[in-house]
Amino acid sequence: MNGRLLKFGAVGLLNTGADLLAFGALTAAGCPVLAAQALSYGCGMLNSYLLNRSWTFRSRAGRMQELPRFALLNLAVLAVVSWLLELLHAQAGLPLLPSKLLATGAGMLINYAGSRYWVFGARGPITEAKERDAS
Repeated sequence: MNGRLLKFGAVGLLNTGADLLAFGALTAAGCPVLAAQALSYGCGMLNSYLLNRSWTFRSRAGRMQELPRFALLNLAVLAVVSWLLELLHAQAGLPLLPSKLLATGAGMLINYAGSRYWVFGARGPITEAKERDAS
């Protein structure tokens, strides 16, 4: 497993923790599940962008290029995760927490691929080796 994937996973864990805390608080307060999902997912988006841009992918591209892509990717991931949550919980009858965790895991995979190859751009092993040597 490469360092970039480990960093993405660490950022993802922070975002997932914030997401789960917000989701739990919102649903406990009576917020509808899909509204809670949208709000809790949004809690991690800014943190995700800043940490993944600066730490995980070390992007130097302009924010005006990345930010719209980041927003589109995260909206697409939100749609997929929300659909999976609804499918697993309401349709298949799985308990809410396992449904949320399974849907979130699928979303993380989609988000990594989109972030690496579309939002922040792919950099090959040579670029990564130069960055390690410079550090």
